[in-house]
Amino acid sequence: MKIKMIKALAVCLTFFAIYSFSMIRTHSEKPQHYAYDTNWESVQSYKVPQWFKDAKLGVFVEWGIFNVPKIKTPFYARWMDFDSVQYNANGKVINRVPHPLHDFHKANYGTSVRYEDFIPQYTAESFNADEWASLFKESGAQYIISIAEHHDGFAMYNSNHTTFNSVNQGPKRDLTKELMQASKKQHLKVGLSSHFAYNWNFYSSKSDLQKANRILDLASQFPTQPVSQTFIDHWWNRTTDIIDQYEPDLMWFDFFMNKNEFKPYHERLALYYYNKGIDWDKGVVLQTQSKYTNALPKGTNVMNFNHSKVREIKDETWQANIQLAKYTNYSTGELKNKKTRRVIEDFIDIISKNGNVLLHISPNADGTIPEAQKEILKGIGAWIDINEDAIFGATPWVTYGKGSLTSYKGSFSKQFKLNYSTQDSYRFTKNNGKLYVFLMSNSEDGELEIPELSNVDSQFNIRHIRLLGSEEKVEWKQTDGGLSVFLSKDRPSKYARSFEIEFQNKLL
Repeated sequence: MKIKMIKALAVCLTFFAIYSFSMIRTHSEKPQHYAYDTNWESVQSYKVPQWFKDAKLGVFVEWGIFNVPKIKTPFYARWMDFDSVQYNANGKVINRVPHPLHDFHKANYGTSVRYEDFIPQYTAESFNADEWASLFKESGAQYIISIAEHHDGFAMYNSNHTTFNSVNQGPKRDLTKELMQASKKQHLKVGLSSHFAYNWNFYSSKSDLQKANRILDLASQFPTQPVSQTFIDHWWNRTTDIIDQYEPDLMWFDFFMNKNEFKPYHERLALYYYNKGIDWDKGVVLQTQSKYTNALPKGTNVMNFNHSKVREIKDETWQANIQLAKYTNYSTGELKNKKTRRVIEDFIDIISKNGNVLLHISPNADGTIPEAQKEILKGIGAWIDINEDAIFGATPWVTYGKGSLTSYKGSFSKQFKLNYSTQDSYRFTKNNGKLYVFLMSNSEDGELEIPELSNVDSQFNIRHIRLLGSEEKVEWKQTDGGLSVFLSKDRPSKYARSFEIEFQNKLL
């Protein structure tokens, strides 16, 4: 009995060192004038920075210990232990069969290999921050968001509140600092993401990490247990540590922060971060997810639609994630890369509705980016070089366009069943007094009919039309029935074409 107690105490002390945290923070800074007072009404005056509205495209770096196994999903540590029952984030049973990834892990690594056993293999020995930043710039991205810490709790930065981080374990490097410095040299805005709130009940009861954290009141005792104040204090300290150390242009928070236990901290977080932005003399962006309910009141942050889109133009700026690759079979690890054409078409659809796009990349454990994902980024960048007048700084028109579209709202909806194959699928943006029309399918010749641009309204009297990236004269005809653009075989790229329409009077 005494031996068992000694062992239990040893485990507790070991993981206390890993998950050590500070409950009290002292501030020695002198008082400063803040624009945001301590209430939501003050935060309602927040305006999304113009740089973010104009940027349109960002890259999301999804890296961590989960890059080691063949299936590189941030949920690896959770799903590998679902050997009979599967739970959702709220602790509800959603399936009474093993998760396919459990079978994959068992077949490829064996049941004795635990998630933390992957840490020594997460070396990032070939990581070159300058090469990554150069690639992101080439893709046309104007900002990046890098994971600071995901659900597993492994900090990708030099944390002051846990030694379970990339400086002390695995790569033994401050990967966040390296990537931020390189990205700034490329004049990219840099954001960081926190997914740590879900760490409360992310691991299964079989995980040694979960067992150790339970002793410290830093993990749930059962799947539906409300989040403890001890954990929330720890989450807050880690969050402010990220903000204070790295001064990110953007902070991206995952869905679990929307839960009721965190709500008293939403206002506190917004005030803390926005006032820091004032201290740093730069416009910052706070992002939360659409899952469950909106975490923060409308107008106080930018909503991110995780793997989803919207049907109509939104008044407020928003953002959608697009994965460049996804696993189609968790039992075999089969991976499917998204076609560059589809990524570009999704991008066009989103920006026509006042959204930005965040492209997800999943690096390898050695710090390299898979070649297929690099090629997609380069292809997007080459297309953007041709069509940038219709993209950066553009805003929606009165309608997003026309075409067959099935849209899915809500987080984690990966059903991108969009049909852009018909000739009448087009999207609009406007920029510098001109209207831009993206022809979603690039395989059609013939005639593009745009009924929204009839000559009945004098404000739409057209002066000139050109195809971006081409010197060829565009043939067109405008009548009271609309605009007809005659499509030649001239294609500046193999992806969507964009027509610039100049009116007699500048478009307002």
